[in-house]
Amino acid sequence: MFVLNRVSFKGQSSIDITSEIAKAVSESGVKEGLCSVAVLNENTGIVSVPENRREILEDIWDDLERILPPRTNYRDNSDPERSAGRSRAALLESSKDFIIHEGEALISGNVYLLPFSDACDSSYAIICG
Repeated sequence: MFVLNRVSFKGQSSIDITSEIAKAVSESGVKEGLCSVAVLNENTGIVSVPENRREILEDIWDDLERILPPRTNYRDNSDPERSAGRSRAALLESSKDFIIHEGEALISGNVYLLPFSDACDSSYAIICG
C-alpha cells in the first residue's frame, strides 16, 4: 500500500503523523512486514520521540537551531534561512521504518515532521508491505 500526504506547516513547528501511519498500516491489511515513511522535501525532517514527551522534540529543535544558525555565505546563494533549513533537515532522518506485527505498526512514542523553512509545504509517503 502506498499513501501520499501533503502538509502545510504555516507557522507550526511540527506535525504529529503517528495516527496517519497507524491508519495506513491498518488499511493496508499487512499483518507482518514493514512500514516506511519518507519525507519528500529538502527542508523537512522526520523524528520520533517518546509518547507525551514533547519537550524532547523542543530540545531537538533548539539544538538544531543553535548548531546551524542561518548565515550569509552559503555556496548556493539562496535565502540563508532556507539554506540553514536544508542543513538542519539533513542532520535528521528523511525516512523512518517501522515493523508491522499482528497488523499494527510498532511505534515507540510519536512521529513528527519538522519543517525548517517558514510557511513550508511538504509531502510524505507511507509504504506498507
